[in-house]
Parts: sequence; structure tokens; C-alpha cells
Amino acid sequence: MNEPSVYFVGEPTEVSHHAAPLIERLNVKIASSVDVIHQAVPGDLAIFYSEHFDRFRECCTELKRNNVATLYLIDGILEWRNAWDNLPDEVACPYTMRPILAHKAACIGPSQAHVLNQWGNAGKTEVVGIPRLDSVPAQPTPPRADREFRILVMTAKTPGFTPSQISTVKQSLQDLKQWATHNEILNLTGPYAPAESLDTKLLWRLTGGMEDELGVTNELNELTGEELNETLANVDAVITTASTAMLESMRLGIPTALLDYHNCPRYVNAGWTISAPDQISTTITQLAQPTPEHLFYQQTQLCDALLDVGNATDRLVDLVEKMLAVAGEQLTTSPNLVKNSLVFPDSILKSAENPSPLFSHRRLYPDAPEFQQEHPVETQAQLAHSRREIAHLQSEQTQLRSELDEAHQIFEQIEKHPIAGPIVRVRQKMLGLMEKMGKRKNKPDGTCPIIDLDPSNSNEDSTTNNTN
Repeated sequence: MNEPSVYFVGEPTEVSHHAAPLIERLNVKIASSVDVIHQAVPGDLAIFYSEHFDRFRECCTELKRNNVATLYLIDGILEWRNAWDNLPDEVACPYTMRPILAHKAACIGPSQAHVLNQWGNAGKTEVVGIPRLDSVPAQPTPPRADREFRILVMTAKTPGFTPSQISTVKQSLQDLKQWATHNEILNLTGPYAPAESLDTKLLWRLTGGMEDELGVTNELNELTGEELNETLANVDAVITTASTAMLESMRLGIPTALLDYHNCPRYVNAGWTISAPDQISTTITQLAQPTPEHLFYQQTQLCDALLDVGNATDRLVDLVEKMLAVAGEQLTTSPNLVKNSLVFPDSILKSAENPSPLFSHRRLYPDAPEFQQEHPVETQAQLAHSRREIAHLQSEQTQLRSELDEAHQIFEQIEKHPIAGPIVRVRQKMLGLMEKMGKRKNKPDGTCPIIDLDPSNSNEDSTTNNTN
């Protein structure tokens, strides 16, 4: 029996960079959506990078009918506008992923799988990661010696899906450009400032002709990812519309802000967000001197969005091989298997989790000397002494409260006394009036108030003006 074949469906210009991690590991062939229908036989497997367009959807349906295993390799984030806010006459299917047509979907992270399961895909999702990122070390870029603060401004491959969305993206980019024009020098203060001032420089990596609209130089020449990796190694911060590129920036530890004027729900969050023009200055200042708590939040968002354990290719190969094995066994045990009858288990891959971001008290609370202690015994001794002091203070507090209660009881008895009571009340009244005199030494007309000391007078605030 011949070994089953694996097909990556699409034109070479569309899928070569997606297929590259697999070609060295599996017998992968790149075939168009038309050719693969004639080439694939029952028991083979076809990988799709998209189910948005009819050529892929019709191909996937036909392959399933012929008992060819199908896998949707998702290579990007979920985005609200793409999922829900397309034009009525949009050429892409408005119901893409609801449900997924392929037998299985390889998700980039746990949060994506969770959302897709809610969209009616329970049992189809497998968390794999992004194989093409395996070759890109997730190492923070060391700081440069110059005083230039470089910000990479990016848009997604498709900046908008309606004229209104494109106009909104354009406006947000224009606001950034205007800010940069008036803020060539970024003045910084605070414990995390790399310098008192930095020269700001915006690098633009734009799609959809946005660079011509803004009149800026575009750094974008290709979208396979290699150029982006080189660019990210030379910037200090990233501001981007919702895009998979934000995950690539975040995994390198680069402070990343989501540029989103659309006011719609977000399936993926960054460390910072710019949703209005008046947030630009504050956010960029924070990007230039990110606090440990902000960077910690960014890392937690990345862990939810991307499985980044360094072996996404291994997981994808494992998934493909196990799907081939399941399909082969079903075809072997049932040679006359009816069309569209392949069935795959709900969970093929073993679950995997990112290492949890380190919650470092020393890093997150640098102003608390207790968290800076190197020697645990000293910290324990200080803690024991502090507890003794707290117990002593609590004891003193209890004693003082008891004495105060006794004083209140004595004072109440004095006030009720037929002789001492009126004297105490007159004294209280005198003290109150003297306090008022201190607050208003002179009236606006220059006269001084006369105080009535008669305790029988019920009007405590009555005054009589002196007359000559």
C-alpha cells in the first residue's frame, strides 16, 4: 500500500511560507484547490490555510466527500471586524469558521480554541501554535546605546473590511503622524525612564496603500514574516491594528499597543490600547518606560493567545500523522466506507500549556525593601519581630480603648450631675464659641461680634452689634 500524501492547498505564492516548516518533515505537495481534487485519494490529507473563499470551501467539501482527511491550519488571530462586520456583498463567506468545514482545526492558542468551540466547533480544535515561529528565538532585543526611541506602526494585511473601517484606520494613523510631528523629543520622568529625553522616530509598515494616503515611507516589502523579524529586532515599541504581528512583537518582549478606534470587542489584547487621539501621548510615554506590571500583563495576554512552547512544528506533524493513521485504519477496516464518513477523535494531541509568566514580587514591587532580601532567614527574623510589634501595639490599643470607655462613662455621669452638669455645658459652649471667634475674627463691616454668655439663652449664634 502506498504511503498517503499530504497536500497544502493553494498557490505557491500563497502557501509556500506556511508549508515550509512541514516540507522537511512530511511528504508535502503544494496543489491548487482545483488540482488537489483530482490528485488526492481516500486516506490522504489536505491542509488549508483559509476557509474564507469559495474555492477553498468547495474544495474542502469535495475532499471530505472523497474521504480525504482535511485540516484547517489557522495562522492568525481572530478579529471581530473580519468575523462579524463584513459588507453584505463581501466575496468571503460571512459564516467562515461558524462552523469550520475541515475535519480538524489547528489553533494558535488556547483562547482561540475556546472561542471556536463556542462557535459550534467542539471536538474539532487542536492547539498547535504557529510553526513558522519555531525558528524565531523569543529573545528580547538588547537595548541600544543611542537615545532614539523607534516605534514601529503597523496595519494588518487587510486594514479594513468596509469603507468606514478603512476610514477609521486611516484617521488613527493620521493622528499618530500628527503627534509625531509635534513630539520629536519625548521627555520622560520616573524610575523606569531610560533617559530624561529621547528622539522619537516612527517607522511605518502599512498595507492597503495607507502609506500613500499618509505620505510616509513604507518599510513593508513582503508579508511572509522574515522581513518583520528583522524589523522588530531594531525597534523599541510597536503600535499596530489588530494583527498576528502583535503576537510576534509581544513574544519578543517589545512593549506593544493595539491601535483600535473601532470600539468593537477584541479577541486578543495587547499590553496597551489606543482607542482615541487623546490617549496617544500618554500611551507612547508608557511604551518608552514600561512598568513591570504592564509588561507582566502583556505576557499573560500572550500566553492566552499563543501557544509558544517552541515545538509547534512537532505538534503539527504529530497531528497530521495521527489523522492519517485514523483515516487509514477506518479505510482498512471498512474498505467500502461510504462517502464523507471519516470520523476523528475529539482530542488527538496531548494538551500543552505555556509556562506561566513569573510573578516576581521583587520586579513588580521594587519600592518594597522586604521583597529585595536575598537571605530568607533575615526576612523570617524580621517577620517574627514585626509580628511581636504588631501584637504589642494591639495590646496597647485594647488598653487605650478600655480607658477611653471608662472616661466616657465618667463624663456622662458628670453631665447628669445637678451642679456639675451645667458648669460642664457652659464650658463646652465657651470652647465652641471661642473656636468660632478664631475662624471669624472680624466681620466684613469691621465690627466685632458680642458673645452672649447667658446659658439660659437658647440661641447660641445670636450677636449684637456695638453702637456708638
